[in-house]
Amino acid sequence: MSVSSFATGDKFIYRIIKSLTTNPSDQWVNTYEFSALETGGEEELLALGVVLVSFEQAMHHDVVRFDRMVISTWEPDSVPYDPAAFISTSLSELGTIGSSTALMALNTALSVARVAAFGRQGHLFYRGNLDEEEVSAPAGKSILTDRADKQTQLDAAVASSGLDDYIGGGATSLRMMMINADGDQVRPVVGLFAQGVSTIPTDHKWFNRSNIVVP
Repeated sequence: MSVSSFATGDKFIYRIIKSLTTNPSDQWVNTYEFSALETGGEEELLALGVVLVSFEQAMHHDVVRFDRMVISTWEPDSVPYDPAAFISTSLSELGTIGSSTALMALNTALSVARVAAFGRQGHLFYRGNLDEEEVSAPAGKSILTDRADKQTQLDAAVASSGLDDYIGGGATSLRMMMINADGDQVRPVVGLFAQGVSTIPTDHKWFNRSNIVVP
């Protein structure tokens, strides 16, 4: 499998690595999985990458800087090294949510459910999205102060970026999926749902990705 051309059913992983402008040495990553609905190539993969970065910009405050994006084949890299197995692109964009004087710490993240066509939901965790006014703890556990408002923000980010074309019944050549560890279960993602607040430790495998090995 190659990122220069792909066949129907080929699977890909997108990783978007970010940091705070105030702390560039600590990075974290969000990961997405896609499957090809038809043949295509590097142009289609990069076009989706632009959409994903635009979506993530709309979900992060402007103190979050996007460092790079890695597009790789879902299958592990071969030995010897195969340069056609991934694309690594430097980024310099910032989040587009206005400045916050009360941004939550990076271990407090917005939890977004990936709703699959069948089976269990998956999750995405967005650090750098929440500020203190958006989180409350009336019973000692952090919750969204206004979940509907967060869903509106999420829906707007999906629509404005064009990510909706890659979710559900979009007409693009690639579709967002949930893929199990063996790759033999590929479930279409039909929607994204703002679920709540999650505490994610900063020693989590998705954090401090400054030395990320790709793909």
